[in-house]
Amino acid sequence: MSRARSAVANAGLASVSLLAGALAIEGAARAWVHASLARAQREAAARPLSRYHDVLGWEKTPGAEQTVRRPEFQITLKFNSKGLRGPERDYARPRGTHRVLLLGDSFAEGYYVQEEQTVRAVLEDLLDRDGCGRWEVINGGTIAYSTDQEYLFYRAEGQRYGAEAVVLLFYYNDLYYNASPLGPGGEAKPYFEVEDGRLALRNSPVPAPTRGLLNRQEPGIPPPRPWHGSVALRLLSNRTVDSSPGLHRLLARLGLVEPVSPEAPREYWPFGRDHPREVNDMWERTRSILAALKAEAESHAARLAVLYVPVRFEVNDAVWDLSRQRYRMGRRWDRDAVALRLASVCQELGIPFADPRAELRRQESAGAPAYYTRDVHWTASGNAVAARTIAPVVRSWLPCRG
Repeated sequence: MSRARSAVANAGLASVSLLAGALAIEGAARAWVHASLARAQREAAARPLSRYHDVLGWEKTPGAEQTVRRPEFQITLKFNSKGLRGPERDYARPRGTHRVLLLGDSFAEGYYVQEEQTVRAVLEDLLDRDGCGRWEVINGGTIAYSTDQEYLFYRAEGQRYGAEAVVLLFYYNDLYYNASPLGPGGEAKPYFEVEDGRLALRNSPVPAPTRGLLNRQEPGIPPPRPWHGSVALRLLSNRTVDSSPGLHRLLARLGLVEPVSPEAPREYWPFGRDHPREVNDMWERTRSILAALKAEAESHAARLAVLYVPVRFEVNDAVWDLSRQRYRMGRRWDRDAVALRLASVCQELGIPFADPRAELRRQESAGAPAYYTRDVHWTASGNAVAARTIAPVVRSWLPCRG
């Protein structure tokens, strides 16, 4: 009888210990999240990094400066008096100076690395080293923009810098958002439809936000939605969903993480073959926007090039395998589909196409990752690869001014 009582006592002690440990983990998770959110809210309230714009949907706030904290980096982000990242530059191009304008989303803006590590800064340094006179590279990138907004930005603001070369950084999800009235965070944005072969602007002026300030570039960590009332389980779910799909499915069966749909998000559709009507519509709009941007650049005595920005699974076999597991991708999915079709569109339109995939793949394989593990963006190495890829195109266009 004493042996049975001892076993019951030990089981009770183990249960109490497990409960205490679980409560301690949950308490630590909640404290960490609370501190992170409080700090982010204080910084965001000081001066939002972005604000509403009736033509573009949102724009960066001139003079704003905040610290962006992510698990893999901490960066000081500062915008100049014209709302661009990088040095102060007048609209008028200095005499004897070549100018390059970058257009794009967060990859172009580079909020994930220090300013001197961005594509803008590295490209300017590479061009200056040639000893062929002064070069200035202007960073016209804005987080979450798609090609339609980048085209509108160039028409309204970018062309004022008098750049002789315009480089558009194109990311795969531009295709989806070029056909959407909403941005990645659900914000209203302009978009184009193609009518009789011509672009027709829609959702313009863009409806103003109905509540609060539009801070598209939240510097902190978004509040996690608890899973079964637990913040710790939510953080576990966030960690395993992409890094270990098999483990995530096992934990989901045990009720420890949130089950997720195996369906690939719509942004991935251009890599597959299952939604041809929607995907062809994305490509038709994108082709028309690229043609209009090329014509607009040429009307301002500039030339347009496209620099392709691969998603990491395009250049990393292990990440591609994880993505295939996560979304149950079969043979109807092709990770080269977007790059190949975009290259074909650019060739048809007479737009130079710069493709960094081969060098990014070598970088990833060499143990110096070009991408962050948890964040989707380039490391400093990835930015350097992109700058080296586009530099020869720019040099071939503009004569040496020694």
